[in-house]
Amino acid sequence: MSSNEILIKLRKLGLSNYEAKAYIALIEYGPLTANELSAIAMIPYSKIYEALSKLREKGWINVEGGKPKKYFAKPPIQYL
Repeated sequence: MSSNEILIKLRKLGLSNYEAKAYIALIEYGPLTANELSAIAMIPYSKIYEALSKLREKGWINVEGGKPKKYFAKPPIQYL
């Protein structure tokens, strides 16, 4: 399955484009800081915290404390 197909499926599950891109990057790369995630997923830095906040509210990701915080994806199987 291509990244574009995965993106489309995640959009059908209710994620925005930025949320889906962030989730895919977290699955592929593991825990990342907001700055790393913004660069890897090509999400404008001004939008990354909004996307992360919404993913966390929806239960798709968790946050590791510390400085800087790292975000990680929950297993995708629970959503499919």
